[in-house]
Amino acid sequence: MEPGARRRRSPHWMGALGLLSLLVVLIGCAGYPVVGAATPTPTTYPTATATATATPTPIANLDQRIDAYIATLTPQQRIGQTLMLVVYANGYNANLDQALTQWNLGGAVIFPEYNNGPLMPTTLAGMRQLIHDLRTHATTPLLLATDEEGGDVDRLSPYYGPTPAPQALAATGDPQKAYAQAQADAQRMRDLGLNVDFAPLADVYQGGGIEQSRTFGVTPGAVTTYAGAFLDGLQQHGVAGTLKHWPGLGASSGNPDYTLPTVTHTKAQLNAIDFASFRQLLSHQPDMIMVTHVMVPAYDTQAPASLSPALAQQELRGQLGYQGVVVTDAMDAQGVIEYMRQQGYTDPAQGIAAACVRAFLAGDDLIEAPIEQDRLAAVVTAMTQAVASGRISQARLHEALRRIVALKARLGVLTLP
Repeated sequence: MEPGARRRRSPHWMGALGLLSLLVVLIGCAGYPVVGAATPTPTTYPTATATATATPTPIANLDQRIDAYIATLTPQQRIGQTLMLVVYANGYNANLDQALTQWNLGGAVIFPEYNNGPLMPTTLAGMRQLIHDLRTHATTPLLLATDEEGGDVDRLSPYYGPTPAPQALAATGDPQKAYAQAQADAQRMRDLGLNVDFAPLADVYQGGGIEQSRTFGVTPGAVTTYAGAFLDGLQQHGVAGTLKHWPGLGASSGNPDYTLPTVTHTKAQLNAIDFASFRQLLSHQPDMIMVTHVMVPAYDTQAPASLSPALAQQELRGQLGYQGVVVTDAMDAQGVIEYMRQQGYTDPAQGIAAACVRAFLAGDDLIEAPIEQDRLAAVVTAMTQAVASGRISQARLHEALRRIVALKARLGVLTLP
């Protein structure tokens, strides 16, 4: 999750009036309903965008349409929907083509810079062409993401110039500033063809392993106010937002990109501080929540949160009630490699592949796959074998697919039957 090092650490609808009305509901300015979940009213901020109104389609009908779409996918496309390709390239190439056309991956994360490497592509026109080529060659419509937090983690800054850090936005004392910045970010992302931002952070800073500048505050209330405004600015302008890093890195002993950190808080502390901002931000209906690689022994002494049913399923879904898409943090982070080495995996590729299966079984819907082609191949093989053997049940796979397809429909990325 670190700047400059390796990472964040960090078509269209039919013209019939009825379906147009449905689109307005699904991707309208008031936040996005989650299939099967209650719909609270999010905080709203001034915007010049007019909001149309329409009668929502009954959820049962929406579920049926989602299921009908899933039924059109091949078995490999279904598995591919659960994986996100990491893209760091000057242009479309053979590795990207293999991932999209043979392995049928359904999403991608864009890195203009990676591991202190050079800027690729070097121009805005080049980046726009790369994203266009990804969309053109993919066998299914893509979720296309980047980490646009602002400040130290500002992926689009080489093309558009720098944007303020979350800490600086909060320091203005005006949540509208955070909303306006996110609105501007969303407009730039959509211009490029991106539809997901891996932001904002919901971490409450407590001196932990991430930079304070990346956070919106030191209390759950401050984080909720400003991260909520930022999230609304994204989602009310057509870009999916992502709360991260569940269950919270604000008091972690390190950064999962470089080590396997621990949060030693008690359950009471976690619920009062670390979980609190995530819980309160659910009223803004976040499209995604990212789960990270951190040990939280108060809930699970055996596995990091990303691989823990206790934290990804029982707490995040069961206790907090979140029913949207859960995405993993990067599965080639050192925190994952270190943990899987402790489990006896001396080959990082095989360790990462096994961890991806465990993450999906733990309740994570979308896997941020490794960038190296051999490691990605191992992940695709492991996920395919796990589905074929029944270790990953068809019910579990369908559950994740429903959430992912619903999100793509809300964003207007795909057309439901």
